[in-house]
Amino acid sequence: MFQSEVFAVAFALLAAGAVILTLNVLLLGGHIIFFQSLSLLGYCLFPLDVGALICMMEGNVILKMIVVCVTLAWSSWAAYPFMSSAVNPSRKALALYPVFLMYISVGFLIIAID
Repeated sequence: MFQSEVFAVAFALLAAGAVILTLNVLLLGGHIIFFQSLSLLGYCLFPLDVGALICMMEGNVILKMIVVCVTLAWSSWAAYPFMSSAVNPSRKALALYPVFLMYISVGFLIIAID
């Protein structure tokens, strides 16, 4: 039962987060296609998925934190060109900060869940 609850929380977090991030860019006056944005934000999560697989095999918390930090930077770097080109340069930080926060929350889930 616990595994299904973890999946439900992770799925809801990512689905709602991607929708909110896309709407954020649209409200900032960005030119973006809704489903393209959802798709690309999901693809940018791939490094964190790889980090989660590595962390499942290793129980060392310090190693988990290092892996999550590296994959978090990789995911954020992958989302940067896409999100920054969709909005006005003066509003770039307003579009990128929520993306980084969502990826950080996924990173915390990876560290916290065994």
